[in-house]
Amino acid sequence: MTTALTIETDTVRQFLCTLVQVERPQAELPDFDTVMDEVRRLGIGPGRAVLVALPHGGQFLTVLLALLARGAVPILLPPSAPPSRIERMAQALGADVLVAPRIQADLAGGEPSHTIARTIQLTFLRDLVTDSYLPGEIILLTSGTSGVFSGCLHRVDSLLRNAARHVRSIGQTSADRVLVNLPMHYSYAFVAQVLGTLVSGGTAVIAGPPFTPAHYERTLQDHQVTVSSLTPTLVESWRRVGRKLPAPLRALTVGGGGLDASSVANVLEHNPNLELYLTYGLTEAGPRVSTLAAHLEPPRRYSSVGLPLPGVRVRLRTDRPDDHVGELIVETDTGMLRRVGRRDESACPVGDGRTSISTGDIFAMDDDGYLFFRSRRPTYVISRGEKVSLRSVCEIAETLPGIRGAEAWTHESASGDVVFTLDVYCADDSIDEREVRRRLAKVLLRSEQPAHLLIHPAAQLGWRKSVAK
Repeated sequence: MTTALTIETDTVRQFLCTLVQVERPQAELPDFDTVMDEVRRLGIGPGRAVLVALPHGGQFLTVLLALLARGAVPILLPPSAPPSRIERMAQALGADVLVAPRIQADLAGGEPSHTIARTIQLTFLRDLVTDSYLPGEIILLTSGTSGVFSGCLHRVDSLLRNAARHVRSIGQTSADRVLVNLPMHYSYAFVAQVLGTLVSGGTAVIAGPPFTPAHYERTLQDHQVTVSSLTPTLVESWRRVGRKLPAPLRALTVGGGGLDASSVANVLEHNPNLELYLTYGLTEAGPRVSTLAAHLEPPRRYSSVGLPLPGVRVRLRTDRPDDHVGELIVETDTGMLRRVGRRDESACPVGDGRTSISTGDIFAMDDDGYLFFRSRRPTYVISRGEKVSLRSVCEIAETLPGIRGAEAWTHESASGDVVFTLDVYCADDSIDEREVRRRLAKVLLRSEQPAHLLIHPAAQLGWRKSVAK
């Protein structure tokens, strides 16, 4: 039987049977077929949007793959999303079903929740206008680039195609054991690691977050991990330890940001047999765009993210025809179908099933086509390793009672990290920083909280901070 995943259910079952859970090795995973039957029994049919707010782990994967097999349309949420955030996501994306470990009574509207797979709760949200989707679609969120309350609608088969291209670019095979320790509700871990391992026939080893060098090293050794993916922040955490990566590790891929050329050289020097791949991508593109096999390149290319993957075309939008630096434009057949949750943006089809995506990222391109990242769009910042949309943080702050306006600006902290300060303009003099933070915590994730919060009278609204360089 073929599922909406366009993969045989036997392949899905085998993948789930071989999952290794580091934190809960004895925990019994929910049965894939049982979850499908329970979802069907509850009337969740093809095209029904379902908010999935489950923790990182095998339970998350089983439920997600069962929903896709039934033709439902999962929306991947951060498991730490507060109830008010979930409610606004449901309204923005037209979803009236929520799956979570525990569902608060106010979200369920007083209705009893249903239990699936013994420990997971499912509830139907009331008084919501639902949107129409198609079987085989999925919504991935991109809070860092397109705002908190929007997502990218993708075809699952195009994500599988992107995953297959990624694993080929790093030489991943059915013999590999792949560590999945980045949050699976983000496109990098879900597509490149989870779906990549599914299509290549390997074994997924699920661990963390959080990340610590000692736990990472022990996991690689104990579970004979051969392929791992880290963000630049996590690579730097490991480098500070000053030890070689354990021998089982064959390949390390780095994504989610740029890694300094000096760090690339250092990793290769201390790990001479390691295959190091630097990647670039964005959720809108499905998500992987380019890869550099750094261990095969000369040092002058250590600051590059390589060449586009097969099937991906790139160009630079420049001020002048002879410029070599400009905004990266990506054309791919794995791009999103459209933006959902916002009416002012959509994908731009260019024919042959391809989508043109304006990344907002500034790149240089050499004569051989290698891409060199220069700067990111100024509308978001990397906070605690995650992209944060400054515009969305401001918009959320402005919905709070007594708040007339909000402005965010970035600067360096004492430790050299880029952080952001939020200026809030209050019409009510009784509102202080503690109260604003308390209200923001009901909607924002921990990574979205500003490093500094400054309270101003509403009369000062419109004043702009100048950022000292």
